[in-house]
Amino acid sequence: MSRVQQVVYQIHEKKQMINHLKELGVDVFTRSGEAHFVDAQTIELENGQQLQAQKFILCAGGHARRLNFPGAEYALTHSDVWSLKELPRSVVILGGAATGCQLASIFAAFGAQVTVLEVGPHLLGREDEIISKAIGDAFNRRGIQVITGIGGVERIDKVDDGLQFWYQYQGELRSIHTQAVMVSVGWVGNIESLNLPAAGVETQRGYVIVNDAFQTTAPNIFAAGDITGRMMLVQSGTYEGRMAAENAVLGGQQPYRHLIVPHGGFTDPEYGSVGLTEKEARTLEPECAVAVVSYAEMDRAVIDGRTEGYCKLIVSQENHRILGAHVAGEHALEIIHLVAAGMAADMWVEQLAELEIAYPTFTAVVGLAARRIIRDMGVIPLAPQWRSLGRTYAAEWERSDH
Repeated sequence: MSRVQQVVYQIHEKKQMINHLKELGVDVFTRSGEAHFVDAQTIELENGQQLQAQKFILCAGGHARRLNFPGAEYALTHSDVWSLKELPRSVVILGGAATGCQLASIFAAFGAQVTVLEVGPHLLGREDEIISKAIGDAFNRRGIQVITGIGGVERIDKVDDGLQFWYQYQGELRSIHTQAVMVSVGWVGNIESLNLPAAGVETQRGYVIVNDAFQTTAPNIFAAGDITGRMMLVQSGTYEGRMAAENAVLGGQQPYRHLIVPHGGFTDPEYGSVGLTEKEARTLEPECAVAVVSYAEMDRAVIDGRTEGYCKLIVSQENHRILGAHVAGEHALEIIHLVAAGMAADMWVEQLAELEIAYPTFTAVVGLAARRIIRDMGVIPLAPQWRSLGRTYAAEWERSDH
């Protein structure tokens, strides 16, 4: 925790955000408490001071969702982790999405006994099935217990040596004895104290409603980032903030939609995704081309002893454009950006296959997957004798103009 605090301090010092804003002539009000709207042109700070403006941009962020059940006060969220003074010997994590899986990896790495409970049929339900399976298998190998398909939470009881966590599973009541319970079941916007109805700003399911120009239902008020519930990622919030500012100040309606957004999780191993999952792609193009390459086929993975993982590439048979990619393994989040750049550039899979990716690297797995796809699609002509050998494998150092 000391190391974490030191790094956070260094990063904040590096940014010097408040000083930069002041140098640009921006009035910055710090420690102003919970501001709220008086009307659509006025906000009031906690000390009673009022500020008026023609335009407002809401970037108030979000917070971890808490559940209301008996004993919920004994549960932590991932925000509470920063206040821990010692490592719990056992942890129950409720929620198997991105944050829950990252928490599971971290606590398991420190030696805690971790159990993950998920309502859905598998971990990381919004990701491609190869990601879900790869992370689930990795968790099993690391001794993390994963229980999916739970029916809900009953209660948490405080006992002498920890907590007793009760939940429903297949019609019966079960319990787990643990030292800590962490709830990771979503993220909601920080809207409670803003008094948005006074400004005519409408909300839905805990988020501010905005159009593609990030304009709220009040024409002079814009919103960006987690408070909108659109794409709750740091990089997405940055783009939304820029677009909201431009539209608010310039009076335009420049739309922005999150189309190509590389994302993932810092689990062990990492995972990264961009574009459509295979299931989504097949609803649009049932015969799309899919290639899966194991990390064990990469020389760098063998050298580093990191052969755990896969890369899946999904390509349109009709126009040879990349529809999506999903990587689970070492440096997955770095690797996925190569594919994202290719998608943004409207690159053909043939162009991706012919990139001379440095050797030996983990990124080479993308080239392997691309060349496997163009072979399977028949873009590279192969002799009948070669095809008779069955499924072909591409070497990292192999290039072909034929």
